[in-house]
Amino acid sequence: MFEYIYQRKILWLLLGVLLGLVFQFSLDVIFSLIYRNHPLISPPANYLFSIAITFIIMYGLAKLAGWMNRRVSWEKAPGVRFYSQIIAITIFILIVVMGLRTVINLLLSDGQFIRLTDEVVISVYFLVVSLLLVFLDIGLHLLTRWRNSLAEIERFRKENLETQFAMLRMQVNPHFLFNSLNTLTSLIYQNQDTAASYVREMATVYRYILEQRKADIVKLHEEMTFAHSYMVLLSLRFEDKIAFDVTISADYNDKVVPPLTVQILIENAVKHNIASLRKPLRISISTRPDNTLVVSNCMQPKTDPGYSTGIGLHNIQSRLALLTDRQATVTKTDDTFAVAIPLLDARENKLSNW
Repeated sequence: MFEYIYQRKILWLLLGVLLGLVFQFSLDVIFSLIYRNHPLISPPANYLFSIAITFIIMYGLAKLAGWMNRRVSWEKAPGVRFYSQIIAITIFILIVVMGLRTVINLLLSDGQFIRLTDEVVISVYFLVVSLLLVFLDIGLHLLTRWRNSLAEIERFRKENLETQFAMLRMQVNPHFLFNSLNTLTSLIYQNQDTAASYVREMATVYRYILEQRKADIVKLHEEMTFAHSYMVLLSLRFEDKIAFDVTISADYNDKVVPPLTVQILIENAVKHNIASLRKPLRISISTRPDNTLVVSNCMQPKTDPGYSTGIGLHNIQSRLALLTDRQATVTKTDDTFAVAIPLLDARENKLSNW
């Protein structure tokens, strides 16, 4: 605080004059209570002298604080710094006030009696007020350091969360490509025309993935446009073995979700359930009034689900945990498996609100 004020000369000048006037008036009040004949307002020379001493004290406190900051760190030795600063300031104030006043009084008093008790009262008064200012300076310094430390902790926490989210996001792209290429391999042997159409749709779908590879969230209508393209891919592969029922209210188009959320849930449904002409796999996607997007499928579990990368629902839940306090909920019955994804407002994104 003292160094800050010292660097701003106008503020330094105004504060010095104001404190000097307050100091002298306060001393006049004190001595008028002690001595009946003491005037409530001293001569102007006393006020000028008090202002001069105030400037000397303020200058000394500023220089002493700067010297202490270079020599004794609050972070490394807070106790040593506190006591050493208090002792140094006490010695400095007593020397300046008592010493300077004694010299001036001896030079200008013309043999007038100097009361030692008066000088002690004045010195103690200046010391107490100066220590109060020093405690205020220390409090402001520690408060600033505490706020800066909190800001650093929050910054490191955000960077850590962003790193975690980026790693989760990086899982999704290879996961989709891996499964799509597996599907394409089987289609090539079954129907080359269908495989060619699949490649064209896959290019469209993967373009979306590349465009959203750095996005934390996407609007629901964008996600559903992508999901529709992905459903076309599945229809090319399974034909009448799979059926989709999509009911999305336009009221939720501007809500946001993590990218590829719907695609992952559809993919999981296909991976873990039988899809055949006799028992088509039915997948439903709908919005609910409680601000959720529900992806559900009929339960037709495979006896052997095959190789799994272990990403799926866990990836969605992990990304949601980094974005919001709302979580996905899973409902499983004998006939249906449903996952409800919270539809968020963009301002709910914790990664962008730090």
